[in-house]
Amino acid sequence: MAVLDEVDRVILKTLSENARASLQEIANALGMSRATIHERLKKLNQQGYVRGYKADIDWPRLGYSVVAWVALQTEQGEASYHVLDDLSKIPEVESAYMVAGRFDCLVKLRATDHGHLQRLLFDHIGRIRGFHRAETMVVLSAPLENNVSRLLGESDPS
Repeated sequence: MAVLDEVDRVILKTLSENARASLQEIANALGMSRATIHERLKKLNQQGYVRGYKADIDWPRLGYSVVAWVALQTEQGEASYHVLDDLSKIPEVESAYMVAGRFDCLVKLRATDHGHLQRLLFDHIGRIRGFHRAETMVVLSAPLENNVSRLLGESDPS
């Protein structure tokens, strides 16, 4: 893994805050040429520091106003892979993480309302092969969602 310098960190920070920032905007902010920023960004992409560019979707505007985190306990071994496979087939599952501790998997769901969330939990997640139990936390607000730019502002990650 290559060591990032301050210029690379500023490029990544800028893109994490606005994936549509132009090369010229980044170059102007850094007092560098557009060509230099282009080469730096090309290298960051090739080295895997940038995995893609995404739009920040306004999910409530699309009708998905309920966010919930669901911690799952599952059967161990091969069955845990079936759980992930089945979760990937549920469109409302935004992300799933394998975790250590009391639970095996942490799932982020988006639902249109509490009735929709209940159906997701009972009719879909509750019927997954290898599922044992779940604990659900409904998000009330997200004041620090995607708060990653400060991480990129640090020069020393240790």
